[in-house]
Formats: sequence, structure tokens, C-alpha cells
Amino acid sequence: MKKQSLAVAAVLATAISAPSMAADWFVGGAVGYQQDTYKIKETENGATESDKAKEKDMSYQLRVGTYLNDNNRVYGTYSYNSDDFAKQQSFLASYDYLVPLGAGKKLNWFVGATAGMNHTSPDFDELSSKNTFVWGGQTGLMYKINDKLSTEIGYRYLKQDYDVSASDTDYSAKFSLNDTQQVYLGVDYRF
Repeated sequence: MKKQSLAVAAVLATAISAPSMAADWFVGGAVGYQQDTYKIKETENGATESDKAKEKDMSYQLRVGTYLNDNNRVYGTYSYNSDDFAKQQSFLASYDYLVPLGAGKKLNWFVGATAGMNHTSPDFDELSSKNTFVWGGQTGLMYKINDKLSTEIGYRYLKQDYDVSASDTDYSAKFSLNDTQQVYLGVDYRF
């Protein structure tokens, strides 16, 4: 829990100070592929069985943020995903450090940290929806098309803490969402 608190504090401190240092605001969107790793433990009539499942589907993102300077950016992201197990909505705060690749500074490698909240709504009536803390990081390549438009391809890993249980007379089950991995293509507009 201490790591989670420190991660949230660092991202929030950077985001709160952003308006006073802001150089360029941006809005954007991304579409990508998301893989969620679920663990399932079922007990029926005294017999226990465990399984691990990976659900894969599309992910959609909207974001707004600011470039603090040529090497630092902060942003907030809303992300939506629906797979065979659940629907997820994420609200994330992120920080990226950009490293120019070449003299023209059009191509940048970025690496950063993310923390936020994820709302998971299982597609089963027996399981309840839940808000959980998520944290992780991202990396990728950003290409500046012109002064207003940029595009990027990225990879994000999020550690999840979603656990929920269901039971009746002879049956019990525990479901957990351990992590999420996303690969995405995004476009941003600076103003």
C-alpha cells in the first residue's frame, strides 16, 4: 500500500503543478488492444479447481494533458474496454519523460508512470462491480507530424487489485483481475 500511495502522490503532485508550468495543452484519443489476466478459483462439493484466463479485446481512450517542456508531459486518460468477463472504465493520471531520437526532435521515445482508478463491472449477476486502485507504466514512440498534430504507438502495463467472491450452498468462486496490458495507437492535437 505504501508503494501505491507514493505513486499516486508523485503523479498527482506533477499533475497539480502542471497548469503553472504549462507550455502546450493537448487533447487526443487512442484505440488499441487490451489483454486482461484473470485468476479463477472454484470450489464445488468440496473439490477445488483453479484456472487462469486471458481475455483480449479492443480498448478506447480519450485524454487531455500538457507538455511542461520538450521532455516532460502530464495527462489524464479515460479508458473503456469490454471483454467476455467484464466491462472496465479507467481514470488514470500519467507522467511521461520524452527522449528525442534525432536532431529534429520529431521522433521521441517516451517512458512514464501511471496511477488511477479502475471500475470493473462483471457480466455475471452473482458478482458485484468494484472500484480499485491501478498503477503501472508505459513506453512507446511519439512522432510529431507538425506543430499541432502528433501520433504515437505505445505499450502500457497496469497492476490491478480487483478481487470478488460469490457463493451458495455447495459452490463458491473467487475471481481476481491481476493485470492489464495495452498496446495502442493514438493521435493528439496541441493548442
